[in-house]
Amino acid sequence: MPVIPVQYESLKAILPYMDPNTRFQISLRIPSISSLERRLPLKIVNLKFSKTGMEVNGARYRLGVYRYSKDNNVSSKIQMSMLPIPHDIDEYGFTISPGINTVLPGDVDLRREILRNSQNDTDKKERLLLQELEVLNKKLVKHLNQEYTNHDEFKNARCVSLIRNQIESLQIALEDVKHRRDNTKPAWTNWIQLTVTSQRRGLIQRIPYNKNLFEAMKMLISTLFGKRRLMISVKTVTIDFHNYILRFPVETKLRIQALDILCWNASNFRAFSQIIDKTSFPLRRLTMKCDSNLSNFEHKIVKKARTLIIDKITTRESRPWMVSRPWIPILRNLTNRHLYLKHQSRNESHVDFVDFISSWLENGRPVGTSWTAIMKEETVKRVLINLKMRPEVVAVSDNYVELRVNSSSSLQVFYKALQPSDFYTKWLLNWRVVRSQLE
Repeated sequence: MPVIPVQYESLKAILPYMDPNTRFQISLRIPSISSLERRLPLKIVNLKFSKTGMEVNGARYRLGVYRYSKDNNVSSKIQMSMLPIPHDIDEYGFTISPGINTVLPGDVDLRREILRNSQNDTDKKERLLLQELEVLNKKLVKHLNQEYTNHDEFKNARCVSLIRNQIESLQIALEDVKHRRDNTKPAWTNWIQLTVTSQRRGLIQRIPYNKNLFEAMKMLISTLFGKRRLMISVKTVTIDFHNYILRFPVETKLRIQALDILCWNASNFRAFSQIIDKTSFPLRRLTMKCDSNLSNFEHKIVKKARTLIIDKITTRESRPWMVSRPWIPILRNLTNRHLYLKHQSRNESHVDFVDFISSWLENGRPVGTSWTAIMKEETVKRVLINLKMRPEVVAVSDNYVELRVNSSSSLQVFYKALQPSDFYTKWLLNWRVVRSQLE
């Protein structure tokens, strides 16, 4: 059957409804279509940026340095198992970070401070590698000399193979140390590798390592998103890092509905606003992975978001020496339509939440406003016990209480059990302002 080529007008009608990743592939492989593709609306459901790449609707684009050797002493098995290195390296294979503080036109500067360049101590690294090699050699001898039953023989063979591969990788790393110490050239050829993976396919492309990774990242994102005549529509943007630079094309704007971020301050929001169209605000949903000490809750992007989700990072993970501030004083000042706290603070008891709910009764909130938190079972049940004793109660049940706010609105408070986790069941406490049925 003869293949009938797709006509220009037909392609113009089809492209806007294609998956963005398919559009990218068509545009890159057929340059004559690239100009048309960039003139048509681009709609993305989920767009995620990380330090090593990005995700577009679940398809992952990752950049790294791939090392290839023609040396016969390096087994093909080891070479095939080596993953791209997610950072720049020098000619000997040591980590370097050129351009880590370079802000190019279009970039979004999310740094809190000047980032430090990586430095490597050759002697220290050699000592650590030799210590690790000694441990692995002892493990190998133990596995080879120990007697196993037929049932465990196959399992032991796999362990031996894994240990030998680890030893060979360490020996290769030691060769790099020796090359740097002796100022000799390694047998590796370095490439920049782009790995694209999705549920349907995997793709690997390599180019010579003649630019730094931050420049390659800028080129990748600019190739996919740059020079578009129309704004790019994105349902949810996730930025999976902070204190770093987001590489972005010049004069490219996003119209977004939801944003998922880590520990942002006012300068981060200000920098990010440069690539977001004004019609995106107020955001439909803002998710902040943060702790109470580091993030800025006073910024208008936070305060005006219709739904604000706080997915707390504990102080121990972010700044071990800090004492975490309580959440409720921060939450009291927020006027978002819907608030959702995913973790209960250790510093706050059921009494604090009863006082918080009482402030809603006293000050009033618009009908439709709601607040949700994931808490311990003891906390949610004690909250309801206390609320059921208030004079404003108009209806009660085992896990529910309704309290009168004024003549036109009521506050409904209830809890329910969520799916059990590995250790305990989490409980959801919710309160919302509704129009009074007695009005």
